[in-house]
Amino acid sequence: MFRCDRLAIRRGTFQLGPLSASVEAGQVVVVIGPNASGKSTLLGMAAGVLPSSEGMVQINGQPLAKCDLASRAAMLAYLPQQPARDLELSVERLVSLGRLRLSSSPELIEEAIEEFELSEIRHRAVSTLSAGQAQRVHLARIWAQRDAESILVLDEPTAPLDPRWADRVWSLLARHAQNGGVVLVSVHDIAVAADVGDQAWLLANGSLVAAGPAGDVVQPDRLAAVFGAQFEWVVRRNGSAWLVNSGPSAEKADSVHSVDGSR
Repeated sequence: MFRCDRLAIRRGTFQLGPLSASVEAGQVVVVIGPNASGKSTLLGMAAGVLPSSEGMVQINGQPLAKCDLASRAAMLAYLPQQPARDLELSVERLVSLGRLRLSSSPELIEEAIEEFELSEIRHRAVSTLSAGQAQRVHLARIWAQRDAESILVLDEPTAPLDPRWADRVWSLLARHAQNGGVVLVSVHDIAVAADVGDQAWLLANGSLVAAGPAGDVVQPDRLAAVFGAQFEWVVRRNGSAWLVNSGPSAEKADSVHSVDGSR
């Protein structure tokens, strides 16, 4: 069990929380919401890298703040939205840092390098890589750190990746959850969130407005109220449903008409 219990923080004029939500093992939880709604702030607090002004994060009933660094590394791995790219470390060295607070494991490091297809660039400095390549290196670092029950907290992990790699990463994260882990991940693309999430946390203006099964939270009416845009389900050629943004909400559309008289 991974639980955020009445977490709250004030950053300048922005207030997040207090909010409470929990995650069971075996789930991918997507964190969604408009820009500046508090997604990255929440994930930072959930990972223990951003101190909350009140509340706590608990893992199996144990406060994360009271765990030493080695214990934290064994339980939880965190990937920020913009991990450092200007590093003179080699790809292999950065991936190996996933084991810094843990037991050395050349096998896990090599597995992560192969999983993210980094063998051919393993000796290159991270600073020489493209944004997508560097993101794969940081993801490999997380992959080397994790075990079957790890909590992976990731902030927009697929944003710099091309479609093939984005799909690959979502498959890997789903596999981690299926094997007994937890994935807590912010997602900008609502259609992807609806597709990959088991649970969803919906934020708006620093508040958690909905939390529960993704199929219940990621619904067009609720999303329209939060995002100011219309959403609808469409049926793909394979028969599955896909959520699409179908335009501005009625309120927003009225505003557009009032300005220019047309759509």
